[in-house]
Amino acid sequence: MAPLAQALQVSFHSNCNDGSSTYRCELDRGWAVGAIPQGGYSLGTVVEACIKHQAGSSHADPIHVTAHYLRATNAGDAEVRVKVLKSGKSFTNILADLVQQGHTKITTHLIFGNLSVSEPGQVGNVLAPPSPYSRRLPLHPHPSQVSYDAIRPSRMGRMDLLTSSDVALLRRNDPDNPVRTTSKTVGGGGIEWGAWFELTHKNDEIITSSIPFFCDSLFNLPSLLPEGEAGSTAGKRSWYPTITMTVEFKAKIPSSDDHSDRTGRGLDGASRIAQGDVVEGWREKQYCIAVADQMALTLPIERLFPTFNISVADHDSLAKSSPILEYLC
Repeated sequence: MAPLAQALQVSFHSNCNDGSSTYRCELDRGWAVGAIPQGGYSLGTVVEACIKHQAGSSHADPIHVTAHYLRATNAGDAEVRVKVLKSGKSFTNILADLVQQGHTKITTHLIFGNLSVSEPGQVGNVLAPPSPYSRRLPLHPHPSQVSYDAIRPSRMGRMDLLTSSDVALLRRNDPDNPVRTTSKTVGGGGIEWGAWFELTHKNDEIITSSIPFFCDSLFNLPSLLPEGEAGSTAGKRSWYPTITMTVEFKAKIPSSDDHSDRTGRGLDGASRIAQGDVVEGWREKQYCIAVADQMALTLPIERLFPTFNISVADHDSLAKSSPILEYLC
């Protein structure tokens, strides 16, 4: 299998009479859940095609993407059809479809703009530390202070990817945890999960079009609910195909000695998992680069693996959930 950054690449094919352009790609079966390419990975090829299409323009950065998944994708050849709907002073609106064998598998609407850092002296558009209003990294430990998850989630298949779940966040899901809601609670509730992710191929790197992949790589939150709770899939064979996904890009991926090119909270920092040292003030260098949300179905696992006898333990982590915050250390 190819590294993720390589598996996301597309190539220009042709311009069409209706003003659209076609890009070709190959969905790598190594980045699939079962036989189906991971939804975020497939969406990433669409984002990559649009980035290629906008290269050199004043609106070269993806700002927002809304995707509707119409049919399951397949590993193999695909094409992305890109058409500019409107180009204004601040934004360009783009329609793009992922097509295989003449069938539209994913249809998207994207907004492109400019995420470049403000000029010196200008007021920034993104709240960042030390502002008390900035979003803060929600993970508790530095990546060097944790170890890889002992059990490899089946949703990761053969992917060159490792995770380290935040144990402190998982404990907040316990029925007797103080954060559980009561009749007197205002707000709150829900299930939490977070982890450091690391791309393990030595030639891989985190790129803009890989963000949807990380947004779609989370643990299935319904399986963290205790049995008997509404919506719980604990002890059940379930699959959670994505119906819609939105990703809002907040900032560019930094390139500096302070940030790792292969590790992150759902992206990471300047060290790998279980390697490196904690540097004073490392949290102040973290900022939110994307926010994602999705809607998914709950289906029997046999819909994904119709001809295999699969154990519950193998497939209790296929769920997709929302919302998702992506941070880069």
